[in-house]
Amino acid sequence: MGEDKSLLNSNVERLSRELEASGCERVIIMCGSENRADMFPGECHIDTKETLAESLFELISSLRGTIQLAACDAYLADEELFSMIRGVPIDDGGKRQPLLARIENQNELIKSEKISEMFQNIPSCEGGIKARNINTPEEFKEIQSFLH
Repeated sequence: MGEDKSLLNSNVERLSRELEASGCERVIIMCGSENRADMFPGECHIDTKETLAESLFELISSLRGTIQLAACDAYLADEELFSMIRGVPIDDGGKRQPLLARIENQNELIKSEKISEMFQNIPSCEGGIKARNINTPEEFKEIQSFLH
């Protein structure tokens, strides 16, 4: 993208507000390395493993209750989407978006180095365009008209 996707459009802060509005009681930001922790408001968790999947598995394993994930590049995710997710949402292109999953039972997760494998036991659910993640400047331009 040419810049840090987590900072683009102040999306981490916006996602935190949307998660809280949907009923999330605690928002934890996986910030990557320790030197990034000051970049984000609120509670940050530093990645301690080699891959995102391993770090995420470690964090989720330490938590109790229902967990709602939110990817920093899900620029259209909002309270409405978070309120309706029941599993791994499928975006408008038919792609599963595991980093937007709602996890009701941590025992369904598979310990893996790959995100796709880690969430394979969690059922899919509808997500639509709001579940789309953005990876290129062209994709970001495509969704700009939807941003408020």
